[in-house]
Amino acid sequence: MIAEPAHIDRDRLYTDLQYRFDYVSGFIGFTKTDQECIRKSATVVTGLVPTIVDAVYDKLSNYDATWMHFSQDQDGLQIRNEAENRESTPVSMGSETIKFRKVMLTKYLKKLVSSEWNLSYLKYLDWVGHIHTSTPLKKSSINVEYIHCNALFGYLSSVVTGALSKCEEWDAETRDCIVNAYVKFFWLQNDLFSKYYVKDRVLSDKEKAAVAACQKAKEDEIRRQLRAESLLNAAVGMVAGAVIGVVGLRYLTRGS
Repeated sequence: MIAEPAHIDRDRLYTDLQYRFDYVSGFIGFTKTDQECIRKSATVVTGLVPTIVDAVYDKLSNYDATWMHFSQDQDGLQIRNEAENRESTPVSMGSETIKFRKVMLTKYLKKLVSSEWNLSYLKYLDWVGHIHTSTPLKKSSINVEYIHCNALFGYLSSVVTGALSKCEEWDAETRDCIVNAYVKFFWLQNDLFSKYYVKDRVLSDKEKAAVAACQKAKEDEIRRQLRAESLLNAAVGMVAGAVIGVVGLRYLTRGS
């Protein structure tokens, strides 16, 4: 007898990050055991990170369709020279842009093996996908086509699992568990990229309203953060100005 299929709220798949993750992870069989396997790999993966990062950027530099995106304004990168800001100027592997991106990928991989699998980490993984698209939530204009993101995940998964499958630090059962956990993880991260590119179906008015509300909540949160940073910077500026004024007054007083 066929069991009753589990009900999936299709609206929530597009508006509720935790719900979407639970559905996809449950479908592919990504469990707490897989999460533990990824954490267990930390000592080995951390040592492999520089090699993995270099391999990724060597691969990206092989194709003009992927390398061109590093000639555009990079969100979060402040140290750029005039030549790098010209989109037509090729970016070298030793440029500040690539150094910055390598640091970001290094942080991403280290977070993967050290983070707790909670909503905060899921929001980070979701942000990684969102930031590669054209969105008003970031300063840059980078919009990487999904075909390149998908290809990169296939390559990254191959590099990581290939290296881990040769590790002699674990027994065969542990090694298989770790390799399988990474394969599942990259599919999960890929889903959090594809959600911002792929339009699975025409949304109903209810779904459009829910998506718009979710988007507005994100934008409001970012505006609050920016406002708080602006107020903090203004306060620091006022204090610095007051200190300089007092010091200057004392100097003039002494001079007279």
